[in-house]
Amino acid sequence: MIYSKLIQLIENNAQELTKRLCKDLLSREETKSYRKLSEDIVCERVFDVYSKLDKWLSKEKQASGEVQKYYTDLGKKRYKEGIPLHEVVLALMLIKRHLWLYVREKHFFDSTYECYQALEMNNKVVLFFDRAIYFTTMGYEEELLKK
Repeated sequence: MIYSKLIQLIENNAQELTKRLCKDLLSREETKSYRKLSEDIVCERVFDVYSKLDKWLSKEKQASGEVQKYYTDLGKKRYKEGIPLHEVVLALMLIKRHLWLYVREKHFFDSTYECYQALEMNNKVVLFFDRAIYFTTMGYEEELLKK
């Protein structure tokens, strides 16, 4: 199935994806607050998302609320680190964007059918990142309200 092959491509190349994303994230003016953190920490966090994407997309994780807890906590952490919410949201959007740029660059799809299956997976990934952004924002705002 194309889903498994695509996940395998992402997980097998998580290091390369992380390297590209970190370079972009740490050099953008729109995400300059991430430069407060060490490059190793930023890259470790990005690698964690790419290398565990299959697990994050599983229905069990979604149903258990594990994604909600993880990303709500992430929002709280970013608030405490002093990273503005708009930069946190952009970072998550960039993770998603670099993922699909990489897949396209590798000319992964050989047929219309594979493209259709990839579109189906893309929808799952978009939903995951939309939820991640939503829950991160919730956690960030919870910390903000404590002030």
